[in-house]
Amino acid sequence: ATDKVIGSVEAGVRPWGIALSPDGKYLFTANGPSNDISIIDVATLTIVKKVSVGDRPWGVITLAP
Repeated sequence: ATDKVIGSVEAGVRPWGIALSPDGKYLFTANGPSNDISIIDVATLTIVKKVSVGDRPWGVITLAP
């Protein structure tokens, strides 16, 4: 509501694309140079998991169920 930064998290090496889960609980980042995707818990600003995905991912998308 105030457009102020309220926290931060080191998602990965140069996150090129992000997507929010439909329920708003998780943020996904495509970390190109490290060839992985970070899954971040929005409430705690912690990385839940990093998933290796191949060569230089540059974007992610989430779909509603």
